[in-house]
Amino acid sequence: MDEHLLLMAEHNGGYLHRADILDNAGTDRQIRGLVRAGLIRRIRVGTYAPSVTWDVLDPTERHIVLARSVIDKFPSGAVALSHHSALACHGVALHGVDLSTVHVVRLDAGGGRQESGVVHHRAEPSPESVTVVDGRHCVDAPRAVWELASISSRRTGLVSMDSAVNLAMATQEQIIAEGEHCRRWPGSRVARMTARLVDGGAESAGETLARLTCLDARLPRPQTQVEIRDADGAFIARNDLGWIELCHLGEFDGFRKYLRDLRPNEDPSGVLVREKLREDRLRSLGYGVSRMVWSEVQVDTSAATGRRLAHELAVSADRLTRGRRHVV
Repeated sequence: MDEHLLLMAEHNGGYLHRADILDNAGTDRQIRGLVRAGLIRRIRVGTYAPSVTWDVLDPTERHIVLARSVIDKFPSGAVALSHHSALACHGVALHGVDLSTVHVVRLDAGGGRQESGVVHHRAEPSPESVTVVDGRHCVDAPRAVWELASISSRRTGLVSMDSAVNLAMATQEQIIAEGEHCRRWPGSRVARMTARLVDGGAESAGETLARLTCLDARLPRPQTQVEIRDADGAFIARNDLGWIELCHLGEFDGFRKYLRDLRPNEDPSGVLVREKLREDRLRSLGYGVSRMVWSEVQVDTSAATGRRLAHELAVSADRLTRGRRHVV
């Protein structure tokens, strides 16, 4: 592929409009040839991305490129990225969203509509709620998580709310206040209920869904990022979830978590061995430990997982709290 086109795509933010290629002495026939040869990918109508850069992106990163290609077609200040499109650009975690669709909110007099994979919203945000990310207008994180929560499930909304708070891009109070301005929106009731569950201690979508599994099972609300120390005060472990009064801890085991804990040149089995030793140490201190994996916190499996956790919590409370003094 022409190096000039690659540089142009990099300058644009990962994409090429048809006009970019034609302005570089290309033709529609050549564009079709590049697509057939696998050198560029068609990502939306009249928009392409070099396969060498596009193919290595994860789904959220591809959505960011797609969102850039959409907003760059408008005059600056006419629209802002909103909903999950804004959240992707802010780096906030997403779960259960349609990444093939870009959401924008009109900052001009344009009306709401949906066309060619783009949803236009009319609910104009206040100037204070609009920021700039990589040179493009986006609504800020408190506004964007509320927008997403109002059109999606509790699970989807809570993952992004937790993430925004964890990343210090919003506070629970800011999210709730944003909701007060949007009380008449369809879906605002679900969003308000979701905002009450926010906990910025969740460091991943999986940890949020694990906590929600506990709440849906009507278990006591767990603490997040619970530190455990021995009788001498030495640090033993930091756990995703914990019910200290019940002598029980919870962990979400995700693939990214194990990658994060890998040491230089270490085989993944090393992480598993350390996790096993850590869990043995926790049990020796008198704590029960429950583990959850991604497949156990999905819509169709979380109820069964919640029942298992309830049983394991009851066992810990009954067996381990008798005459025991815990150290935290």
